[in-house]
Amino acid sequence: MLFRRDKTLLGLNIGSGYIKIVELKDSGSVHTLSSFGLAALPPDAIVDGTIMDASAIVNAIINLAANLKVKKKRISTSISGHSVIIKKITLPLMDENTIEETIHQEATQHIPYDISDVNLDFQILGPNADNSDNMDIILVAVKKDTINDYLTLVEMAGFTPVVVDVDTFALENTFEHNYEDNGKKIVALIDIGANLTCINILDDGVTCFSRNITSGSRVITEQLQKQFSLSYEQAELLKMGSPENFADDITVAISAIKEAAFPLINEIIKAIDFFHTSAVADGRIEKIVLSGGGAKTFNIIKDIKNKSGIETELVDPFRNIMVPEKYFDLEYIREIGPIAAVATGLALRKDEVS
Repeated sequence: MLFRRDKTLLGLNIGSGYIKIVELKDSGSVHTLSSFGLAALPPDAIVDGTIMDASAIVNAIINLAANLKVKKKRISTSISGHSVIIKKITLPLMDENTIEETIHQEATQHIPYDISDVNLDFQILGPNADNSDNMDIILVAVKKDTINDYLTLVEMAGFTPVVVDVDTFALENTFEHNYEDNGKKIVALIDIGANLTCINILDDGVTCFSRNITSGSRVITEQLQKQFSLSYEQAELLKMGSPENFADDITVAISAIKEAAFPLINEIIKAIDFFHTSAVADGRIEKIVLSGGGAKTFNIIKDIKNKSGIETELVDPFRNIMVPEKYFDLEYIREIGPIAAVATGLALRKDEVS
């Protein structure tokens, strides 16, 4: 072959606060960023993964794609929220064909929905550490209605959905691509969206615990909005760390941000503590990696680190991706990068159709 076909897909992350698009070029040895952009959604366009305003979302996708001048029509997208169930289960050793025959029956014990209403998938993790006659499996179930709603959105916007992933695994994909040196650690990947916070704990690079918190950084913005009589946009800026612009007393403003963020941080710490006391924990979390728009909240990294006692940092989804200085403002990309983490993981997926 004289030419190598680029098999990357357009990464489209439909979040509760923003639409994000990431386009990568795969040259074989390295991925290069081709396009990246985001567009805000109305506050209640998506609530806990449920689509409430389809036309607003479709228009946002169309306009963002047009502004970025993306040419790819085949996309990878993802779903999150209460419609997604992720469970780590243990079964007797068996081959993959046998698992496929029995997984529906097994899933009825772990999925709180009628099995006929969900799409099931699974991944074999390997032998169980405590019993070599058993094996560990990640079971994933997503409500069919939710999948169909998202596919309809994508198609209405003029794109062809090729991969439908889960936000949790797209985030894992980004982490694996950029942080090979952390592969052996127990790491908590925490994506703080506007209305949803996704927690995925990896042990030796494999999901061992997953939980969604049905709250995100929007509650922080709304509390600041009320307290200082600000517009939503002004409260967002205050939340991100510009207290001098919106409050006479900076100390009061900083204290207000901390107080507004406390309930969400507390829920994150509860989930971490639950993991540490659960049967799946084979050690303690060594690092927390934050992503999503809420991860940019003023001092949230420091507050989570202090409360958990665990090293905490912002994700850099472009750490091992070439970002051409000719086409991108590198400072802006570094600043906005954590918001692109899920979309980058989606863009790293391959189009297997030749």
